[in-house]
Amino acid sequence: MKRDRKKNRIHQGRAGEFMSTVMPEAISDRIIAEKIREWEERKKREKAQKDLREIKVHPFITISRDLGCREEEIIPHLETELGWKVYGRSLLDHIAKRENLSRNFIETLDEQRQNLVDNWVNYLIRSGAILQDDYVVLISKLIKVIIAQESAILLGRGANYILADKTEGLRIRLTAPQKNRIHNIAHLRHIAEKDADEVVQKTDREREEFIQHHFKQQARSPIAFDITFNTETLSPDIIVKTIIFMVEEKKKSH
Repeated sequence: MKRDRKKNRIHQGRAGEFMSTVMPEAISDRIIAEKIREWEERKKREKAQKDLREIKVHPFITISRDLGCREEEIIPHLETELGWKVYGRSLLDHIAKRENLSRNFIETLDEQRQNLVDNWVNYLIRSGAILQDDYVVLISKLIKVIIAQESAILLGRGANYILADKTEGLRIRLTAPQKNRIHNIAHLRHIAEKDADEVVQKTDREREEFIQHHFKQQARSPIAFDITFNTETLSPDIIVKTIIFMVEEKKKSH
């Protein structure tokens, strides 16, 4: 009998616990609404990720470089060997600053692929990969249009961050000790090394500020690149041959 009474007390106690946790309707509604929002957001993210997979892109190379790393030798050589067009800051900015030109450029894609590009850029903004800034958004679209149309060599403008989710490309960095870079710029521009030093430091600072402002990243972070070349110890010929080898191997994996 005592055991039965004890059992009854336990069951009553548990029932009391459940009774006491019954939620007011307002709280239940709030929890359900929060879950619906959470699941809707997840559905949007999954759709965006699915859209990203559906955008077909060509093989590409992004090149980030410190000033004075012999890019004037390496990049033309690479362009000739690969037969890919080089898109640098001046060309991208030229397109971006002209509304009609940039619109026509984007409209070379059919409407469906334009929508996919828009979805992809929105995904980059939501994920924090790029800043919601008119210039960066437009540059991101232009870069995506380029690699949707053809293989290309993309110089600077944060292309390695913009295309970080695209496995079809190689993200390359050219660097060298500052002293070597200053010497190269002095020789290339026929100026004193003191003046070359000022040019190198100013350019480095501007490039770092651009990446920090628009992408919230460190310009020299090694994880942002697939490979980094020291142009003081490696010749342009070796660098170009290595890049071409990597491009060919990359194609095989896709």
